[in-house]
Parts: sequence; structure tokens; C-alpha cells
Amino acid sequence: MLQTLRDTKEDIAGSCLVLHDISWETYEQLLEIFAERSTPRMTYYQGTLELIVPLPEHERYSWTLGRLIVALSEEIGIEIIGLKSSTWRSEPKKAGNEADECFYIQNEAFMRGKLTIDLKNDPPPDLVVEMDLTSSSINKVAVYAELKVPEIWIWKKGKLTVNILTDTGYVESETSVAFGSFPVKELARFMQLDLDKGENARIREFREWVRSHLQNQA
Repeated sequence: MLQTLRDTKEDIAGSCLVLHDISWETYEQLLEIFAERSTPRMTYYQGTLELIVPLPEHERYSWTLGRLIVALSEEIGIEIIGLKSSTWRSEPKKAGNEADECFYIQNEAFMRGKLTIDLKNDPPPDLVVEMDLTSSSINKVAVYAELKVPEIWIWKKGKLTVNILTDTGYVESETSVAFGSFPVKELARFMQLDLDKGENARIREFREWVRSHLQNQA
């Protein structure tokens, strides 16, 4: 199986492969094999491994939301570290996933300057973003709960939900731990595609909206 996957020459957007009874050792070998490639994205949970090649729609929305988060952090004046689709995994929990976007925000100062991260000693990202555009065979929310990620934003069917980790799992919230009382769910307004407006124009409009909101709250 490893040789077959290693010899794969072409990724087909939207393709998905689910494998069962996969050992942790095999999962780590596959991560190493595909370390220099952006696809496939891998999710592992208690012996089940899913490999998926994202659709352009998935990547477009992910990139846009990531830009909005960065712009918001700049306008609010907080530091942030972005690690895009980094792999987060825990062997004891038999769980691992490659986030669509992920950030250190509350722990930015602690993680500043670190290029090697080990969840045995380091905290997980403060915020993870997931594009829920296709059905998955693995519950990614359960994976992030095992990894103790404190906050997940999920984009699905034109709606942005904020999910905060509690002692009993994730609960949907109107506000973000990372961004306090700022109405982050309003970012969904700036996720909609506009044939008359380019991506940079979208970000400029978003920045103006953030500044206006902050002035009104002052």
C-alpha cells in the first residue's frame, strides 16, 4: 500500500480515499512520504485514515477566511502566528489532522520563534479553521477535541460557526475566545464571492468595516 501511494503521480481534485485498520506507524510513514506535497490532506483517528484532495472551492474559501483573520488581527492590534495546513497529531490519542488554516493567538508570544512544535510540550493552535464543503468519513471535531484545540471555526453552506472547547466537548458560541467580544461571525459577509470585486478590494472593504465597528464601540 505504501508503495502504491508513493508512486501516485496525479492528484484529482475532490478525490478521497478511506483506509481502515491503519497503524500509527503507517500514518507517520505516509506523512513523511507526502511531506513535500500539499496534497493529499490526511486525517487519522483511531485506525481510520482519510486522504483527500481538496476542490478549488475549498482552497478559495480557506484562503479568503485566512486572509480575513490576519487582517482582523492587524486592525485590532494583536499578534498572530499562522501555520496554514500544518499537521497536528498525538500518538497517545491516535488522532491527527491537517488543518485548513490554523493560528496561535493567545499563545503567540510563547510560540514566537519556534519552528519545531511538539504537542507533548507545546500547546495546540489556539484557532483552527475547517471548510466543511464535502462529507468526511472521520469526525474532525472529535479529532480536534482529542488534540485539545480550544477553538474551531467551521465554514459550511455560507455560514460561519464558532465552536469553543469545554469539558464536555465543543459548544457553538456567538463570540470567539481568540478575538473576545468582536462579532467574528460577521466575517461571513466578506466570504461571499463578488463578480464585481477583486480579492484585495474585498479585504480593503473588510478593514474599513472593522475600523468603523471599533470606532462605534469606542
